[in-house]
Amino acid sequence: MKTLKPTFLLIFVVLILFGCNAPTTDNQTSGNQTDQIVQSDDIQVYYFHNTKRCATCNAIEDETLMALELFYKENIEAGTIEFTSLNLEEEEGEAMAQTLKISGQTLLLVKGETRVNLTNDGFMNARTNPTKFHEILRTQIDNLL
Repeated sequence: MKTLKPTFLLIFVVLILFGCNAPTTDNQTSGNQTDQIVQSDDIQVYYFHNTKRCATCNAIEDETLMALELFYKENIEAGTIEFTSLNLEEEEGEAMAQTLKISGQTLLLVKGETRVNLTNDGFMNARTNPTKFHEILRTQIDNLL
């Protein structure tokens, strides 16, 4: 019976990640991949999603917005941090996904040529442990500031 619990958890995680079309992008990349993106010292927070979303997908967006409001309200008001939610099934979302080389649902921080992919952290924590997700997001943004 003890092996059933870890097996169930593993199956659940795999279903969440692959059932929601988790992305195939690296955790951090830099280089020429951002040539088509306006380079600036501002932090862009992108959340790419599909039209049909599960509770976890909605939680990632909701909890990201909550954390940004909680920790970075002044930055948002000053325009130095910007959140953009993009539907991958709409023209604008599809175009930006191609520019950023995103292939599925993704939570991505972009500052200049630096990218931080927080998708896995979002899927693992946004719904079940939002406080942990907020702290991960905060740490990554602080590293970019």
